[in-house]
Amino acid sequence: MLELFTGAQPLIGGEDEPDPLEKRVADLDKADVIDRVLIGYSSIWPHNHAVVPYLLARTTHLSPILAHRPGVMSPTSAARFFASLDVLARGRLALNIVVGGSDKDLLREGDGTPKADRYRRATEYLDIVRRAWTSPEAFDHHGEFYDVEGVNLQTRPHQGQVPIFMGGDSEDAIEFGARHADLYMLWGEPLAGTRERIERVRAASAPHGREMRFSVSLRIFVAETDELAWQAARDAEREIEAAQGTNRFLRSSKGDTSAGRQRALALTDQELHDDCFWTGLTKLVGGFANSQALVGSYDRVLKSLRRYRELGVDAFLVTTGAEAGYDPALGEFLAETKRTLT
Repeated sequence: MLELFTGAQPLIGGEDEPDPLEKRVADLDKADVIDRVLIGYSSIWPHNHAVVPYLLARTTHLSPILAHRPGVMSPTSAARFFASLDVLARGRLALNIVVGGSDKDLLREGDGTPKADRYRRATEYLDIVRRAWTSPEAFDHHGEFYDVEGVNLQTRPHQGQVPIFMGGDSEDAIEFGARHADLYMLWGEPLAGTRERIERVRAASAPHGREMRFSVSLRIFVAETDELAWQAARDAEREIEAAQGTNRFLRSSKGDTSAGRQRALALTDQELHDDCFWTGLTKLVGGFANSQALVGSYDRVLKSLRRYRELGVDAFLVTTGAEAGYDPALGEFLAETKRTLT
């Protein structure tokens, strides 16, 4: 079955009371066509580990993908926190494990672990987390990064294990995902690149006896005609361009040397790929995630999504506009996408 995700930052920096958050969350909770909502992580954003429990308490449908960075808490604390939260959420929780990214952002939280070591640490971290969720008996662990003793949780996840989502393009990321990811999150790429990445991840996961699921993140500009869709895309482009020099729209740090960012920027040498894959916003925001777009009429974009689906994509993370959020106006198109491509 095809799943549809979106992304949100439900508590916006600078807000000092929750009323606007509650309205935005209520709108998301009504979006029956959306299966999960990614709540991202940054050291300067409102803390999603505080926001997500609040969202779950205020909603009945919204199912968050909570981004989590290994290293901000111990693995046994994380296992206990997420198990407790999944019980309170009645199984609505998933985790997006964020390992790579900006060294500068990690240093803001006092994490100076070299990038070459972070995936080894994350693998050990999730080894402990998953064992804590499933081990019927107390256990000890003595490893390269963590030493824990007598781990025996009284509360286990409602789902047995909380689903783990992650992404990344480096060899370390792919091996980490092959071992621990239940769903591999791909940012938008032309069809040939998407096919190549799916094949690489599948080849890495096979020795672990795991069959990987995949999502692709795309910003959608869709309308009755190609002309109207391109008008919306260009409007978003002008809005982001006018805000250059401010912090209104997030950009990838120049110090971000991740394989994913470099691969995204390489696409911007050509603005349009395949039939309607557009990289104009990717170039403006310096390769920041979820900036690659599909632009066109309803039929054109649906045909493009079908071609991704035929490659083995199980879910699309869909946003729109300059803010890369969810627009209820997409609801009818996304419902048709689900009916047609499931």
